[in-house]
Amino acid sequence: MRDSTIPRELRDILLAATLIYVFSVWEHLPGLVPSHYTDIASVFYREGIGQGPHLIPYYDFTFEYPLLVGVFVYLCSSVRIWVANFSQAMAYYTVLMNLILYAFTMGTIVTLYRIVVKVKGEVSRMWKCFLVMPSYLMFVTYNWDIVAIFFSTLALQYFLKGEKGKADLSVGLGIAAKLFPAMLVPVFMAEEKTWPQRLKRLAAPLLVFLALNTPFILANFNRWFDTWRYHAQWGIEDSWLIFFFNQMDPNAHYAALAVLLYLVYKGLADSGKRSYASGEERIITRVFLMYAAWLFGNYVVTPQMALILLPLFVLLPSIPLPAIYAAEVFNALIIVLWFTPELNLGNPLIASSPVQWFSAIRQVIWLTLFIYMLYPDKVKRWTQRLLERVET
Repeated sequence: MRDSTIPRELRDILLAATLIYVFSVWEHLPGLVPSHYTDIASVFYREGIGQGPHLIPYYDFTFEYPLLVGVFVYLCSSVRIWVANFSQAMAYYTVLMNLILYAFTMGTIVTLYRIVVKVKGEVSRMWKCFLVMPSYLMFVTYNWDIVAIFFSTLALQYFLKGEKGKADLSVGLGIAAKLFPAMLVPVFMAEEKTWPQRLKRLAAPLLVFLALNTPFILANFNRWFDTWRYHAQWGIEDSWLIFFFNQMDPNAHYAALAVLLYLVYKGLADSGKRSYASGEERIITRVFLMYAAWLFGNYVVTPQMALILLPLFVLLPSIPLPAIYAAEVFNALIIVLWFTPELNLGNPLIASSPVQWFSAIRQVIWLTLFIYMLYPDKVKRWTQRLLERVET
């Protein structure tokens, strides 16, 4: 019989994570003074969600988030059918949504713990690189990224265990919540030895995604497709590209795609040329490289997206803590300055705003970590030579 007892160290982590989560919920609750902004509460003001008739996203109105998020919003906002007062309904909606996100948050932590144990990693890094991170404190209840992070972490766990069908299912569910879990697909394909297996790693998540979305595609294709059209028309936000393009310049999208594809190619090709202590380390490193590529090669890199990297920071002890903390501080400063005109120079989206400078600095740190994890020996030699020159 298997021992179902939760390890003491995991209980402590879950307890601490819960306390921090509750604080995050409290500081973002609508109606409090002060109440910090969240996308979760913001969408409730929209027609079809919290105002007007209660409508179905992707069918009755355009909703810019992928399917699972729309389903959660629809279900939680249904509380307004029984609660007539808008403010009360909004409070209930927010609490219900935070309960759903809490389940995904704890699921992420449990799954991550299991991976740490499997690869004989450092459990202490779950405290150092997850629980104390500003991203966990500020953004886990800010948006719905933790849903996709749970599925991507679960997919990694299954793949490391050799349960590739379950990994494919998890990736497909993750893409149905946010797009970034798709970055796992090239990693899983690169780990296969034959093309039939590689194509299976590509096709299976896509089929899961299509299976979930097909009812809405058939019911109202144009409304469903508006989600993706919305993102294709989105301008530059919190990306280094703002220093080279106007915010709404469509050429920035092509530049971002070119950078992303180049980083994906270099990450997969060159990571296969170096040695690792184990196959597990190679897979986890490649996942980090893909997510770092996603965060640098994108024209929209909002601060909550930094949550993507936290599980990888835990699993890769070779990533130095000072670099992690520096990136996290600059990432947190984005939202700290965003709503204060005196601090963001009147518009946080313009290139001259400190917000965009801080955004770019954390992206440069992520790119530096990408290079370091891809060429660790070379970077160490370059650093040593640079220090020797400085000393002389």
